[in-house]
Amino acid sequence: MRNDINVTPLVDVMLVLLIIFMLMTLLMGRGHDVTLPKASNFSSEKDKSQPVISIDLDGNIYVEKTKLGLVTEATLKEMDEQVNAAWKAPKNPEGVGRIYLKADEKLEYAKVRPVIEYMNKTMAMSQIDLAIQKDSKE
Repeated sequence: MRNDINVTPLVDVMLVLLIIFMLMTLLMGRGHDVTLPKASNFSSEKDKSQPVISIDLDGNIYVEKTKLGLVTEATLKEMDEQVNAAWKAPKNPEGVGRIYLKADEKLEYAKVRPVIEYMNKTMAMSQIDLAIQKDSKE
């Protein structure tokens, strides 16, 4: 008599867990959570390969979900390095990349402006997509 372990139920459970983890990663938002400004007229085009830069209400910069700190020259350089290291997406025909910028709706423009200027001048990002939240009054 031979006693073999039946691994079929184990494989079934592992596949279900794998599917659950795959779905959870799709549902998780990219970038740091911030309250976005609302708008009723917008385009919903978003390339999932675009790097996400977030700025929270306190003025901290995030690349995806990695906190870099307050807006300073050093954090802007670190942001540039992280985006260049992680960004494997193809660039548009002109050779200029695109970045997705999320900033809290209550954040002063004076805290966002240096980040946009740095991305435009130093990182040569001429296409910066600003994140907004669809207005629920429609």
